[in-house]
Amino acid sequence: MHFNRYYNKQISIDELDYITEENIQTQSINITSDKMYTEVHDFNDHMFEMQKKREIYVRDFWKVLIFNIAAFLAIYAFTFTFGSFEFIVSEKLSLCYKISQNIPFCLISLTIIYLLFFIVVFLKKKYEKKYFLSIMLLAVPVNFCTIAPIIFNIYFFKILKSHHDAIKYDAGYPYFLPINMTFYNEEVMDKVKKSVREYSFDDYKVSPDTEMGIPELN
Repeated sequence: MHFNRYYNKQISIDELDYITEENIQTQSINITSDKMYTEVHDFNDHMFEMQKKREIYVRDFWKVLIFNIAAFLAIYAFTFTFGSFEFIVSEKLSLCYKISQNIPFCLISLTIIYLLFFIVVFLKKKYEKKYFLSIMLLAVPVNFCTIAPIIFNIYFFKILKSHHDAIKYDAGYPYFLPINMTFYNEEVMDKVKKSVREYSFDDYKVSPDTEMGIPELN
């Protein structure tokens, strides 16, 4: 697990004077003032820093996910072999098996519980202790070995939640992509689009005071 305490700044959409949610979604904005340019420039610098924080979160997300998939497969395989153990050993490891004496029923129950766990916690990103504990505790009667991954997950999800909280309230969440700047001047472009007939003599007339670079005759 990784920690990232060197950069703790966050920006909310309400703090921005010129950048809108649409600008963030389309990753583009037309600059019309110095203040706007400064805000977008600072925002883009912030996005690069937030990308580093997101990389740490994503890396730990996959580590915790792979750990839980491996734990599920190990417990699933162990439950599947209940029939090959001595009867009294199997009963000590599973209240579900003790009551039902049915291995497929235990396996189906375990699969449903873990499927719910993966959807709520990893897909919906509900990393609070109350969510994963309330679901995973349902698997304990099926196989008491699930207590081990529960203990590890108490620590893992505490770290994962802190990393996710550090980025999820930011204006650029979830990908933190910089905004492309354009410098389109509508008045200048309108002049460019004028046809030849729309121009008058005044458009070409040069003031006598204008320095044209013509050398003086001696």
